[in-house]
Amino acid sequence: MSKEPELTKEDLVVGATYRGKRFVEGPFGGNNDRYILWMSDTKVQYDSDTVRDGANYPTVPIEKFLKWAKKRVEPVDGSQK
Repeated sequence: MSKEPELTKEDLVVGATYRGKRFVEGPFGGNNDRYILWMSDTKVQYDSDTVRDGANYPTVPIEKFLKWAKKRVEPVDGSQK
């Protein structure tokens, strides 16, 4: 079984969805995938089903996001959010 290559900063794209190394699917259909809303040279801001309604979107260092992320996920219908 071949291991997928680790993501790099260059692989991250605003508007793309990424799946974590420990994928969790909630009992009501939600999951912990993260959708990148904004990105700078050092930080990523994302939305996810795990972000509570009314809460600010989390902003984390790119290194922390890359440590969490396993791969980019394509939507079922082929379009982005």
